[in-house]
Amino acid sequence: MSAPAPSPRRDGARLAVPGPVWGERPARALPQDPGGRAPPRGPTWTRLLPGRDRGPEAIDPEAVLARAGRIGARPARDPLRRRRRAVAAVVRALVARGLACGPTGQALALAGATLAATTGLVPRANQYRSAALLLAQRLVELDTGEGKSVAVALAAGVAALAGAPVHVLTANGYLARRDAHAFAPYYAALGVSVDAVAEEDDAPRRRGAWRADVAYAASRTLGFDWLRDATAAPDAPPLLRGLCVAIVDEADAVLLDEARTPLVLAEQADDPVGRARAWRALDVARRLEPGADLAIGRAGAPVRLTPRGAAAIERQVPGGDLGAARERDAWVEEAATALHALRRDVDYLVDATKGIVLVDRSTGRGTPGRHLSRHLHLLVALKEGLRAPPAMRVAASVTYPDLLARYHHVCGTSGTLAEAARELRRDYGLRTVRVASHRPSRLRHGPMRVFADRDALFGAAVRRAGALAAGGRPVLVGVDSVDDASALADAFARAGVPATLLDARHDADEAERVAAAGRAGRVTVTTQRAGRGTDIGLERAALDAGGLHVLNLQHNRSARIDRQLVGRSARRGEPGSTEHWLRPDADALRGLAPAAWLARRLAAPRGDDGAGAALRHRLAALLWRGCQAWWRLEDAAMRGDALRADRDRSRRLDVAARANRNRAPRLEGMGSG
Repeated sequence: MSAPAPSPRRDGARLAVPGPVWGERPARALPQDPGGRAPPRGPTWTRLLPGRDRGPEAIDPEAVLARAGRIGARPARDPLRRRRRAVAAVVRALVARGLACGPTGQALALAGATLAATTGLVPRANQYRSAALLLAQRLVELDTGEGKSVAVALAAGVAALAGAPVHVLTANGYLARRDAHAFAPYYAALGVSVDAVAEEDDAPRRRGAWRADVAYAASRTLGFDWLRDATAAPDAPPLLRGLCVAIVDEADAVLLDEARTPLVLAEQADDPVGRARAWRALDVARRLEPGADLAIGRAGAPVRLTPRGAAAIERQVPGGDLGAARERDAWVEEAATALHALRRDVDYLVDATKGIVLVDRSTGRGTPGRHLSRHLHLLVALKEGLRAPPAMRVAASVTYPDLLARYHHVCGTSGTLAEAARELRRDYGLRTVRVASHRPSRLRHGPMRVFADRDALFGAAVRRAGALAAGGRPVLVGVDSVDDASALADAFARAGVPATLLDARHDADEAERVAAAGRAGRVTVTTQRAGRGTDIGLERAALDAGGLHVLNLQHNRSARIDRQLVGRSARRGEPGSTEHWLRPDADALRGLAPAAWLARRLAAPRGDDGAGAALRHRLAALLWRGCQAWWRLEDAAMRGDALRADRDRSRRLDVAARANRNRAPRLEGMGSG
């Protein structure tokens, strides 16, 4: 896949573009690649700009302006000629006022004026600054609702004018199609092509879409197409044409939340012995006692055998029935994980046609095609009484950090990066810059409260949301899982309060449900899926009543995910408010016994209006910030270990893939948990 390594001077001074210098399919040669360069010192990802940071002016301005200057010199029959002349006049005015300094600033001003003329979206100063930082290979934190899509389009347009193929990576295919369609007139006026790559498209359609100057796609679509190219026969036409510029929307989700989840390309394999052992392992695991025979940690974590449990299965399982002792213990631990750690309507859904559909815990969305690692997927299917899925054999694997490291220019944006800025700098060599909002925030925060259990929490939430909705305010209630969402929706129905449910079961009409969430008096119950990629537009009556109220009942390990949900309210300087309520029996607190004990002591009694209420609220906020700080350190350490292990594994897999390049197996894409 990788072209010969270019000279260091060119590698640091300009964007990678196809041609005689960079090769027909430019991509960085990683240190683990056979024939690759020596490992660089410092961060794994080298910065685009060499030496002293000179800002975005180092980005090949002559090529940009030479191509951009042709926009106003089209034939007279061109219906956009007058519009292009008006755009050029706007650019000259911006330069004369000093608002677009330097060649790259002028190119961004040209792109912004073109965007305003073709779509009616007038870029603001913070969007211009964000686009310039993206071109300087930075991660940009821009608040939700401040127009990250516009900043990405500005940067992508300028990079495409420079001749570099640009990949804009989004959270899902819906967002890729939406943005490619919305900005199509803008790119057409710039003279660059744009397309969206969908997972359901056939190979010729995807190949043509990847050849556009700007290609929008979900990050997992890119990963699977890259794996297909890496394992294809030498004479097969590739899907991608290189890895030049990547602009990652919701960069923290890709670089952090999904960094430990590899994308796996696999082929079917007959494994009757594995199915028989899965049944036997489930039977043994069901007879073990949780706590005494099985050590169960936090939700979703693997279950381990205790010494008593190991002795119990030594007596129960005949020699060789589940393989050798170590293999037998591994089978039973995986079966116990399927039984006790992975829960229906929380970690996965059961679909009549698709079977087991995993739920992405960071987004709340279902992920068809993604499989659990090793034998877990088979064990979960058998636990639910489903037909055993076919066994899969791994053909190739890659993680997002390993894949994105192959790009010559990587940048990204998100509304929640500050908490992980040090980790992103340490692991990826990418700096994070915060760009201020266009208008001051009008978000009002209510006190944090703790309730004794789920019933008390949901009862208070129904009363609070019902009172706000009666006053004309839309309310968004966020919960942890699909199961919690269904239970809370039932509680609203029993109370006579109409509520719309938005969870992983409602993929088909997600856009309609999100659009309706901004109506006056509307109550919407949602999982984490409403935290990313959704824009709740408010009616005038809803704004006059006080804007959207976000009632956060989630127990997220990361403060970033809390901020994503809260970011649905008070966008673009609109009014809004938020409250965060907790319960001590939540799954997140299962592994922190002292924190759960203190949360129970802080639980609000009936009629929480006493003199100690304010103190309990402050202590609850301190407790939760402490828990999230602990989890942040724990998760960062786990991601760092996984990243190093994945780079070692990628070195071995890459050598094996190159050795077997002549073999073209029938492959199916899936992700591994």
